[in-house]
Amino acid sequence: MKRCLDYWTQQAKWWSSRSFEWWAAHFTALYVGGAILIMGARFDELIKLELNAIGDLSAGVFGPVAFLWLVLGYIQQGRELKISSKALQMQAVELRGSVEQQRSLVEAQQESLRNYERSLEPLLELRFLGIEEVEGDWFENFEVRNFGSYCDNVVVHLSGGGVERRPHSLEPLHRDVVRGFFLSGMAGTFQKFELEFKYRKVSGLESAQLFDIYSYEDAEGASFTIKKHAL
Repeated sequence: MKRCLDYWTQQAKWWSSRSFEWWAAHFTALYVGGAILIMGARFDELIKLELNAIGDLSAGVFGPVAFLWLVLGYIQQGRELKISSKALQMQAVELRGSVEQQRSLVEAQQESLRNYERSLEPLLELRFLGIEEVEGDWFENFEVRNFGSYCDNVVVHLSGGGVERRPHSLEPLHRDVVRGFFLSGMAGTFQKFELEFKYRKVSGLESAQLFDIYSYEDAEGASFTIKKHAL
């Protein structure tokens, strides 16, 4: 009993696994074969028919087959369109992944370039040395030291204190080089000034560094607190 049940179960699976095209082909073969047998059995009557009657007979006989294969063609076309749609979706996903990959690569390259440019920045340190008299005028004496990369076209510009000052240039700053310079008009208590260094790096790009200078007076006279802005 079990063997018989397994046999029919396998037969059911086999028949149900056949495609619609397989069923259509076999049905067409059986249908056409049956039609030929019937027409052969009644061949004497067939040859006596007029041409228009033969045409009507052919349309009636082969019409269902033609309709069947027309439906099959639409079904096949729908399957192909579905496959094409899935292929396009897969291509779109792959393209999206490729775009994301390229974006990540570009971002990594940009970050690498930014890190490279940061490595070319000079590392400036500003110090106040005191007030000196030069030809009867008093000036604030400062020096700047470079602990980083070389830079040239150095321009120093002091702003603040309600007075507009003209920028002046310094010689190129090599690594560990110290340049001294004088500033004026910074006397007073509790004033804030901004000292900007503009320069050209080794890469040829322009950049700048900014220092905040706070003036005050102590027992030794005028003095300054210097704070550098973060790069």
